[in-house]
Amino acid sequence: MKAFIRVLKDIALMLTRIIMGVIMVTHGWHRWQNEGITAEATILEQAGIPNPGLMVWLLIGFEVIGGIFLIFGLATPAIGLGLVVLNIGIILTLRSHNFYVHDSGWEYNAVMAIVGMVLMTHGAGRLALDNLFRTPKDTALPAQDTPPEEESPRRPARSLTEEPPPHSPAPEPALSPDVEPVLAMSDGWALSSRGTHVAQETHSSFMAQPHSGLSQ
Repeated sequence: MKAFIRVLKDIALMLTRIIMGVIMVTHGWHRWQNEGITAEATILEQAGIPNPGLMVWLLIGFEVIGGIFLIFGLATPAIGLGLVVLNIGIILTLRSHNFYVHDSGWEYNAVMAIVGMVLMTHGAGRLALDNLFRTPKDTALPAQDTPPEEESPRRPARSLTEEPPPHSPAPEPALSPDVEPVLAMSDGWALSSRGTHVAQETHSSFMAQPHSGLSQ
């Protein structure tokens, strides 16, 4: 919905400045070619405005050139400000006695001043050449209302040069007290844990026989 309203706003501003630009160009051309510089200067002189000839040329130049600028959407806020100042000046000096335009009143000039104020405050919209001379601004991210989550404590990173902890040796299996461990030695002898040298063959045969002789 917001995008649709934005598009309507751009279209409305585009139509406003194009219609206003056409009106300004035709009015300036009419003053110059139909009314004449002399007649316009006489009107300003009767109103007590100094340098009426110069003021007429400035007025015609503003209406023609400013109207062309409005049609293409160039310097729209500046042209809008000029419209406000010009029409308020006309109301105060020439047409303050009557309201209706057919009685040489100020209703037309009031509408022109209000339209100029709209163009001055809202610009030309996105469908105008003014956007070619604007630098895009960075939009700030909206502030978050939710508090930031607490971060869990991190374990310190392990250094690559740190030596790994020494591994404890595996426990040796426990031996039965009835079995005497025998260590193999060279030359066919075996060494028991008590330091007795026993021949391997004799020791093997002795260990293989059952111990039944003690009971006989």
